[in-house]
Amino acid sequence: MEFESNHFFGARNGRDVFAARAFGGFGLGEVSFNQQFVVGRGEDIRGYTQGEYRGDTMLALQGEYRLNLRDRVGLVGFAGLATVFGAINEDDDGLLLPGIGTGVRFTVDRETNLNVGLDIAVGRGDWGIYFKFGEAF
Repeated sequence: MEFESNHFFGARNGRDVFAARAFGGFGLGEVSFNQQFVVGRGEDIRGYTQGEYRGDTMLALQGEYRLNLRDRVGLVGFAGLATVFGAINEDDDGLLLPGIGTGVRFTVDRETNLNVGLDIAVGRGDWGIYFKFGEAF
């Protein structure tokens, strides 16, 4: 089962956006290795690329500020926190996994507000560079 909630708030007279996301993933019954939730996959918590932190349950919170500088150019700053339970490595159970980063955005289609972005993020002992069409969430 997965639960997610995304909220968006206007800032600077509606020019910028503060985005917030909460995610909970809960495996029921016998969860195989391939069915486990992995920190850094999908939309939750950039800065984890190796799939090291995985478990039967994952909780994640993150926030992102999207600063629009010019007509088509913007910056983004983000931070998040995740944890897993039912991990293969028992030392990872309940371990707080922070992620923080920044990026740039370019609007390629004004009609649909489609952005292309490049982010860099750092996590606990890991990091990543992300090329995106659209936003993280």
